[in-house]
Amino acid sequence: MSKEVFTLKQVAQSIRKTLESRYERTYWVKAEIYKMNLFPSGHAFPELVQRTDGKIVANLSGVIWKTSYGRISKQFEATVKEPFSEGKEVLMLVKITFSEVYGLSLHITDIDPSYSLGALHKLKLETIDALNKLGILQKNQSLRLSLPKRIAVISAESSKGLSDFMQVLSAAQSKFGISTFLFNATVQGDQAVESILQAFNKIERVRQYFDAVVIVRGGGAEVGMSCYDDFKLCKRIAEFPLPVLCGIGHSTNLTVAEMVAYSHAITPSVLAADLLQEFELKLLELDAICANLKQAQNRLLTDKKNTFHQTVSKINGVTKWRFERINNQLSTAEQRCIQEVQHVLSFHKQYISSSPIAIQTLVKKSHQIEHHRRTMLEQQLSFTMSRMVDKNATLIESLEKQVQLMSPAAVLARGFAIARSNGKALLSKTELHPGSMIQIELSDGTAEAEVKST
Repeated sequence: MSKEVFTLKQVAQSIRKTLESRYERTYWVKAEIYKMNLFPSGHAFPELVQRTDGKIVANLSGVIWKTSYGRISKQFEATVKEPFSEGKEVLMLVKITFSEVYGLSLHITDIDPSYSLGALHKLKLETIDALNKLGILQKNQSLRLSLPKRIAVISAESSKGLSDFMQVLSAAQSKFGISTFLFNATVQGDQAVESILQAFNKIERVRQYFDAVVIVRGGGAEVGMSCYDDFKLCKRIAEFPLPVLCGIGHSTNLTVAEMVAYSHAITPSVLAADLLQEFELKLLELDAICANLKQAQNRLLTDKKNTFHQTVSKINGVTKWRFERINNQLSTAEQRCIQEVQHVLSFHKQYISSSPIAIQTLVKKSHQIEHHRRTMLEQQLSFTMSRMVDKNATLIESLEKQVQLMSPAAVLARGFAIARSNGKALLSKTELHPGSMIQIELSDGTAEAEVKST
């Protein structure tokens, strides 16, 4: 059985004819521009997606020819106040086309900018609602900010807004000792959110060196502002530990970033002027305080002078009175001293006169005490010696009795006998020999005996 074979071109042509017959008219389609893919030729080939719960559920390619792109982008920017760029949700008038070479695409011929405007407004409301549910809408505004002398600036290095801000600030920067440090960032367009968040991360790591953060953006065209309604950026501003001040150069409705910031101004120049005004007001307050202090000082000096003169006058009077009183007291004390000295001299004179008799009496009394003490010692020594003699006599008598009990005569009297051989006391039977003669000493005499056996 033979197979029917088609070429790829035949299949593609069949698909094109089918789509052309099925999709003859144009359609309004809503989608997100995922990538714009704008070529130097002026043609754009956007990649269109649809998301559900954050996931891409559809993906088609689009095409905007150069003749339509300029008109569409101007119309979009004029209505939405945002550039016609990636990340935007748009409502497009499209013609479904198919090319044997480039495949299926949506030919975009027109857009409805009001739909995108509504989508951006919806995003803004959703951001406000989410921040409100977290309870942080006014968190940054609750921080305390005195005079911000150390300012971290988030802006593009080439931004005119930054130039305007610094031009106004530099007029009195040295006067008030204000210092700034630039954290370069993209402050408008699609990359603005991530770029500004990175700048905030850098500032937070060195936040102890700053008093406040300022976001400034070039004035003029009010485009690229949707980034300041982004939830992540606004949440970061609301929760940032330093006061955040915005001067992002527009005069229409407030962005959410401005709503949650500590304060905001319509232009960077106005923001700088507002900052300097705070310093000027504090300077006026200090001048007023200094003037009040000077007046108070003058009043105090006048009061102190009057008080001093009054005190000196009082001291003169009191001093004179005290001198007179002291003179009187000295005179009285002098008389009393003379009397006391005379009394003491009289007493000692009498004492000296009676001293020999007292000394004789004392010596006699001392002799008596010493005699009595010697007598007592003699008696005590005699008593002690008598006791020692009696004690030793008793001990000697006891020892004599023990000696008498242990004497040979006493031992023999108790029935013991002493065997001798040749006048030597026998201590062991090994010294005995049969037939030998031994002498036996008893208590009442001695006897001889012959050894029969051992």
